[in-house]
Amino acid sequence: MFGCCNQFFACCRCRNAFCGQNPPLPNPVPPPVLPVFPPVMPEDPPAFRGMQLALKGSSAGTVADDASVPFDTIESNDLLGVSCATGSGNVILNHTGTYLVNWWVAVENAQTAETLSFALELNGTPVQTSYSDIGGGQIFGTAVVQVGAIGSTLTLVNASGCAVTYVTATGQAGMTLTTVA
Repeated sequence: MFGCCNQFFACCRCRNAFCGQNPPLPNPVPPPVLPVFPPVMPEDPPAFRGMQLALKGSSAGTVADDASVPFDTIESNDLLGVSCATGSGNVILNHTGTYLVNWWVAVENAQTAETLSFALELNGTPVQTSYSDIGGGQIFGTAVVQVGAIGSTLTLVNASGCAVTYVTATGQAGMTLTTVA
């Protein structure tokens, strides 16, 4: 029963010469041979573009409430149409698109607030705010910012409700912008 040609010669499935009932099947048809083309290389990915800002000259200085962090050093910038007026903290975005923004501020203390707070603002509207209840240390944030208008301004603002003192160190703050789309 398990062999191909047991007692059911008329129903033999293997159709080989051993059954004696059916002629053997011809060799299977080989698959078509397709022409060989050179491999298609993907296009180069878009170049990574970014801007890195730092605040280095405000060791033990302060930033007033509702004032922007005055980045004083452009570490690198290959973002086309993006600039920063050093000392003001205003990043001018002259291209629409989506940007990934990472920032940090190292603070000694807040003069009267129990909670430290810094807000990343686009054209004066907060898009991301970070808080710290420890009264000092490093506070940081990350945001994906959609820029829909040429000439938009991005700033990092002290939203603690009082002046905040930066740490006594080589670097007090940093911000990195990269294009996402």
